[in-house]
Amino acid sequence: MLRANYALSTSNKFKSKDETIQKKIKITHIITTIGLGGAEAMLYRLLQNMDRNVYEVEVICLTEMGTYGKLIEQQLHIKVSICDMRSNSIRAVLDCYRLCRGSDIIQTWMYHANLLGYILSILLKKKLIWGIHHSNLNKKENKRRTIFIAKLCARLSKRVDAIISCGPKVKEIHEAIGYKGKQHHVIVNGINTDEYMPSKKRYYYMEQFGIKNQPILLHVGRWDPLKDYENLIASLKWLRQLRQNFYLFLVGYEIDTFNKELMLMIEEAQLQQVTFLLGSREDVPQLMAAADLFVLSSAGEGLPNVLVEALASGTCCVTTNVGDCEYLVGDYGEVVSAKDPKALAMAINKALNYSSQQYAERAGHGREHALANFQIKQVVAQYHALYPTILDEKSS
Repeated sequence: MLRANYALSTSNKFKSKDETIQKKIKITHIITTIGLGGAEAMLYRLLQNMDRNVYEVEVICLTEMGTYGKLIEQQLHIKVSICDMRSNSIRAVLDCYRLCRGSDIIQTWMYHANLLGYILSILLKKKLIWGIHHSNLNKKENKRRTIFIAKLCARLSKRVDAIISCGPKVKEIHEAIGYKGKQHHVIVNGINTDEYMPSKKRYYYMEQFGIKNQPILLHVGRWDPLKDYENLIASLKWLRQLRQNFYLFLVGYEIDTFNKELMLMIEEAQLQQVTFLLGSREDVPQLMAAADLFVLSSAGEGLPNVLVEALASGTCCVTTNVGDCEYLVGDYGEVVSAKDPKALAMAINKALNYSSQQYAERAGHGREHALANFQIKQVVAQYHALYPTILDEKSS
């Protein structure tokens, strides 16, 4: 007989006098990295908003403790175990096996964790949910091993209880290469929209950095080949031929003056006088809201949180057409092909030339889109609805 609600199943009740204590559903999350990234941010926000009266949660990371790992432990008081696959893979697998024995569901994030979760779910006879937050499997922007694991997972996917893709394009791309889970859902990345609010353009930058009243371009992203900083810098070199009056602010892990490769790109493009390298920042909501344009130059994305954040901030966006970026920005900004710096420059220039009315309309509709579809509580509710259905399924 199927269980309508695992947490309320009579087989999991322990009576004490007049009270009934419910056995919590235990979910063990396995994630490849737990530093600054989109999937990592989504895991943190999911855990932050989960009903801890119903769910017991733990996290396993397959590399080192990163920023979000520390936040999960220190702010959310959730155990994070490090099983470093790079140093001793056999020991790491055994540790993961031990940590997952008491789980009801193993939920994994990204390809390497998906493969390990599959092995553990077979050995332990546990329910398994995969998470996919990637769309580009090009050999130039990905490690050979990552591509191999992604394609191997496609062959294994038919035995996975559920697959969660972070956007419709991500789902479409993976189904095209053979992903066929028992259930394949789109659950988008969510944000706390209360943290991202419109504000007066440029004022925050003028106050914080003492710059002139010129258009502000903002890019937020870690140093990674898929973020394609080469495309971004080349596009702004083209933009300088169209206009001189702009500033570029770059924010992200390793996006600072110690990054010699990035510094060389900027120098060769003669952008030193207009570029600010801010590294990792805690005031991203303020930077988002006060920028004139948010620019995404990536060669590959899933559904990038930064675009959702920019839209919620009432800031128009220019993005490359990768992953679900067109689904996000579509009618609310400009979308161009990836790896085409001239097209990106033309799109940025076009957006900077919006009339006040055009900008207000696009920014307003973009914010409405973000509020209607990407609020974290709405997203978490979809996870809460999924978990009981996975447990209700008879084992195949």
